[in-house]
Amino acid sequence: MEEKEDEKYRVVNINFFKKVWYSITKFEKYPEMATEGLGRALKYLAMMCAFITVFMTISSFIEMKKVVFNLSEYIEQNIPEFSYEDGQIQMDTEEPIIIDNIQYDGINRIIINPLLESDEEKEKFEAENDATGVTIYFFKNQIVMRTKVDNIDTKISPYTYKDFVQNYAGNDVKSFSKTQLIEYMRSSKMNNFYGKYMISSFISLLLVEIMITLIDALEIAAFGWLTTMITRIRIRFVAIYNMAVYALTLPIILNAIYMIINIFTGFTVKYFQVMYTAISYIYVISSILIIKSDFIKKQAELTKILSEQEKVKEELAKKEQEKKEEEEKERIRKKDKGEEDSEKKEPNKKEKKDSNLGEQAEGTNA
Repeated sequence: MEEKEDEKYRVVNINFFKKVWYSITKFEKYPEMATEGLGRALKYLAMMCAFITVFMTISSFIEMKKVVFNLSEYIEQNIPEFSYEDGQIQMDTEEPIIIDNIQYDGINRIIINPLLESDEEKEKFEAENDATGVTIYFFKNQIVMRTKVDNIDTKISPYTYKDFVQNYAGNDVKSFSKTQLIEYMRSSKMNNFYGKYMISSFISLLLVEIMITLIDALEIAAFGWLTTMITRIRIRFVAIYNMAVYALTLPIILNAIYMIINIFTGFTVKYFQVMYTAISYIYVISSILIIKSDFIKKQAELTKILSEQEKVKEELAKKEQEKKEEEEKERIRKKDKGEEDSEKKEPNKKEKKDSNLGEQAEGTNA
C-alpha cells in the first residue's frame, strides 16, 4: 500500500519539463498522468502553450524588426513625400499606391490611398481592389484591414492614425514628415513599439494556441473513446481527454519549430497538419492498448490467484476429511480395544466364579 502511494506521489508531483519528457517518450506513464485530473492536465496544456508562445513571439519580433527596416527602405525609395498632422496624412500623389511583394507572413497586399474622404468612397474602392488574403488599406485618416479566404470577406474595424500613434509612439508625437518617420523607424525609439507589439502578440498567440489545442484535444479524445469501444475497455472520457492533452506535446513542439522556420524562411510542409494529428492519434492509441494489456495481465493474475485459492481450499478440505477419517478410525480402534479388554475380563470373572463354586461344594461335602 505504501509503495503504491509513493508511486502516485512521484508521478503527480513531477516537474513540468520531466512531464514533457514522459509525454514524448513514455507511453506507460499516460494512464498514471491521466488519473491526476482534468485540472492538472489543463494547467499543463496552458504552460506548454505559454512556453511555446514565448519562442514564437521572439521569432515574430525578430522578423518584425526586419520588416520595419525593409519598410523604411521601401518608403524612402518608392513612397512620395508625405506628412502627418492632426490625425491625417497628406501625400503628393494623384493615384493609389499598391504594394504586392510584402515580405511578411500574414500580409498579402498594402494599398495607400489618401485621396478619399467619405466612407462610401472607401467602401467602393475596397470592393474594386478586392483580393484573396490579407489586404491593409492606408486611407487619409485611418487604417483598414480586410481578409478574404474561400470567398469569405472579413473586415476589421478601422483604426485611426491618431489612436495608432498614441498607442505605439506616445502622446508626444503630434506630427512628422516622411524623413522623420524613416529616422524614427531606424532609431531606438521604436523599442516602445516593439515592446507593445511583443506583449500584444504574446497574448493573442497564446489565446489562439490554447483554443486550437483544446479543440484538437477534444477531437483526439473522441477518437480515443471510439478506440476504447472497439477494444472493449471502459475508460472515462475525462481520462481519455487528459491523455489527449499529453499526446499533443510532441505535435505542439514540432508545430512551433515549423512555424518559426516558416517565419524566417517561408518553408512549408503540405501535409503537416495531417502529421500533427496522426502523431497524437498514435500516442493515444498506444496508451489505450497499454491499458488494455495491463488489464488483461491483471485479469490473468486474478484468475491465477482464484485458481490457487481454489486449490488451497480443496487441499484444506481434503486434509479436513483425512483428519475426520483418522479420528473415526481412532475412535473405532479405541472402541475395539475396549471391547477386547471387556472380553478378557469376562473369562477371569467366570474362572473366579467357578473357583468359588468349587470351594462351596467342598465345604458342603465336608
